Amino acid sequence: MLLSELLTKLTCGDLEGEELDDAVAAITEAPSAPREEWVDSDAQAYALELLSQLGGHMASSDKIDELHEQIQDMFDEFPDFPYALLKESGGSVLPYFEWLDTELAQRAVEEGGYDLIQIDGNGSDEMDALIVYRRDTDDIIQAAALMGVTIGRPLTYYRGIDAMVGKRPG
Repeated sequence: MLLSELLTKLTCGDLEGEELDDAVAAITEAPSAPREEWVDSDAQAYALELLSQLGGHMASSDKIDELHEQIQDMFDEFPDFPYALLKESGGSVLPYFEWLDTELAQRAVEEGGYDLIQIDGNGSDEMDALIVYRRDTDDIIQAAALMGVTIGRPLTYYRGIDAMVGKRPG
């Protein structure tokens, strides 16, 4: 997949024309002029530049309720953060991501629903998340992996954490 196709999928087609061309050029050139001094690999340079170029299409926060508010702002109508659900879960965020997955799947149904993905590599504790068409999620993850950039579904990640916690000896 071409970088332009990846960016188009990451923005559900919102990034186009000259803006898309500029983003492709900046990401392509990232390894030769990294944004930060701590960047020590092409993969980190690509991830950091990808995050920079997609900033206007992304929700980003180290607090789950703030991340939710940003996701909520991406839609005309979207439910408020389910604080009660988080309280009932004993601190696990897995029920939130399961709930969010159901909410996103019910939107853009003609496109197969939406999905939440996360780009790793910002060098901080913040989650950088994008809403993409569900049908494109696997292609996005695979194309990013070819650049050395890790993109995943928070739902899958937290299901894995929850499974590991459940297997710890008492």
